[in-house]
Amino acid sequence: MKKVWNRKEAEADIATLLDEARASPQTVLEHDGRFIVRFESGAKIPVAEWAVIPGTLEDDDVL
Repeated sequence: MKKVWNRKEAEADIATLLDEARASPQTVLEHDGRFIVRFESGAKIPVAEWAVIPGTLEDDDVL
């Protein structure tokens, strides 16, 4: 369920905020703006793709 949170509510119940964000984006109002909290599935990538990202592994690292 989409909900508009104030910052105090969000800080007091971060677990619920994140759980709700899995279903739909959540808005957290701040005095000078807002945060949009949303969940994006598929963040996992295969090790082979991760390992070739520059700076991830050094040449002498062992997996």
